[in-house]
Amino acid sequence: MIELKEEFFKEEVRCGFTVSAEMKHVWAAEMKILSYIIEVCNKYDIQYFADFGTLLGAIRHDGFIPWDDDIDISLKRADYMKLLSALKKENNPDYIINSCYFNNDRRKVFTSISNYTEVPVPDNVQKKFYQCPYVVGMDIFVLDYVPRDEEMASMQRAMYTAVYDLAHRLDEITANGQLEQYLHDVEDMCNVSIVRNNTIRGQLWRLADRIAAMFTDEESDKLVYMSEYVSGYPNLIYDKEWFAESFDKKFEDMDIAVPREYDKVLTQGYGNYMEMKRNTAAHEYPFFKNQKAFLEELNGRR
Repeated sequence: MIELKEEFFKEEVRCGFTVSAEMKHVWAAEMKILSYIIEVCNKYDIQYFADFGTLLGAIRHDGFIPWDDDIDISLKRADYMKLLSALKKENNPDYIINSCYFNNDRRKVFTSISNYTEVPVPDNVQKKFYQCPYVVGMDIFVLDYVPRDEEMASMQRAMYTAVYDLAHRLDEITANGQLEQYLHDVEDMCNVSIVRNNTIRGQLWRLADRIAAMFTDEESDKLVYMSEYVSGYPNLIYDKEWFAESFDKKFEDMDIAVPREYDKVLTQGYGNYMEMKRNTAAHEYPFFKNQKAFLEELNGRR
């Protein structure tokens, strides 16, 4: 477990924003998960990078952005697959791997690692994660290469979009009685066969991932998060050289790897990233709001 001083867990004001003691315990639990991932990456010689708000926090705040509540890292495709294999090999029971490669009912294409599956979190698990009462985790994203050849890039975008859309809307499409037509369309477009059973969602996410991984470093100058790329986010298209090297940067009471060209990455994503801006998170703050309400209701019934 990371050695965190008692002071870390106290409520404090950072950049005019109050970070509660409750949030500090959430941060600590997430840092424990991050420390495990870093340990695995170091053991298996896997390159990773702090990303999104975690990268911004490391550079601008030496830790979490005060109004942020999660951790994100990214890896290039080869390292991403290597990490998934390493996590499976390590099989550490303290961490739950949520990945379309391990869970056919996974509803997202990226991977996340969490401390538990649902609230209430058992006391023995809370004890391992700094008495955090919530399910917490971190997201792991993959950076893929897009080809220089625009015709090939267009083909990749079309295939990925079709498969991603079907996986994402599977319940709706099934309820509307359109599943078989959509499956036939995907099979024809991608020249694959999809088994008609309860693993369809997992098969689709893994197919989307294979499409994202179609091209190599030699065929490309750019790195993208494929799901964002096909949705038209130009600020998330990076020169591959920006992620060639990394170095360790302070993040709270630990270190995290950041891209050597972090300034270019952050400028591309945020513009003037040293300017303080709030309300840029992709989810409601805090993320555990519903979990907390459920626990309060549960305790009220006892």
